[in-house]
Amino acid sequence: MVELPKKIVEDLTAGKLYSFAERPGKGLPLVAIGIYTIWNGEEFAYVGISGRGVREEDYKKDKAKGLKQRLRSHYRGGIGGDKFCVYVFERYVSKEITSFDLKKMARKELFLRELTRSFIQGNLSYRFTILDSKEHILDYEKLIKQGGIKSIGKPFLNPIN
Repeated sequence: MVELPKKIVEDLTAGKLYSFAERPGKGLPLVAIGIYTIWNGEEFAYVGISGRGVREEDYKKDKAKGLKQRLRSHYRGGIGGDKFCVYVFERYVSKEITSFDLKKMARKELFLRELTRSFIQGNLSYRFTILDSKEHILDYEKLIKQGGIKSIGKPFLNPIN
């Protein structure tokens, strides 16, 4: 059984909190392997990982890959290919949709991605930690999903597999 290193726990629970009101960029390297936690106020909402596909040559390119790329995807609020954004819509946004909103959607004047993006950028923030390797990243994520950081418990949005 893998244990979470103290630095990871500290970074993800008490590290600098960044608001999704701003496009993710500050403090994030262009290319990185990492773990992040997302917060809705004091509520631990989500844990995610990124960078499993990062290769050595990616560090030589001038393109976001890994953690920065993933957090920017969440920031955009697209529900087409981003599971986190789907969870945000299902658990937070869907209960706020009014009949007026539905009528606007039917007329193509309002879109789910806009509502999801607005919620993310208006309410959520994140913390992250950078890892040196991908070695235990899946184990760390699974452990956190299962409530492995006692002080914050299980994330509200993540399904437990």
